[in-house]
Amino acid sequence: MKVFEVMTTDVGVCRPEDNLSRAAQIMWEKDCGIVPVVTAAGRVVGVITDRDIAIAAGTRDLPPSSIKAGEMNFRPLKACAAADKIKDALKRMRKHRLRRLCVTNEAQELVGVVSLRDIILRASEQESVRELIFSTFYALAKPAPIVLEELGETADD
Repeated sequence: MKVFEVMTTDVGVCRPEDNLSRAAQIMWEKDCGIVPVVTAAGRVVGVITDRDIAIAAGTRDLPPSSIKAGEMNFRPLKACAAADKIKDALKRMRKHRLRRLCVTNEAQELVGVVSLRDIILRASEQESVRELIFSTFYALAKPAPIVLEELGETADD
């Protein structure tokens, strides 16, 4: 089974100049916990999670309406392609401890998002996929090591 068979294509996005209140509004409207940040050309530059909004507002002592999406310190994007196998997407999620991946084309333009929920609801009848789902949840549940990343560093997938 391939990512394009289970991914969500009706994805709410925000622009770098949008504020975090707009990102939270999109999460509410789309019932999701992640909003890709895309340029006017559609290229993904990062993602904002509900946790990112809470931490940014709390640590800066500012309302989310005062913080621009482009001001967030985005980690290097972890994405997959629509033609990737579900198993490969799950392995990437497990390795990077992610619940969701942006699905991009060769130009890093957003074509969708694939989440553990998408995979559970649409691909879990395959036994090998069920095993990877469990191991991905297990990796997410383990305490994360503290890793200091230098700005501008690119992480290998």
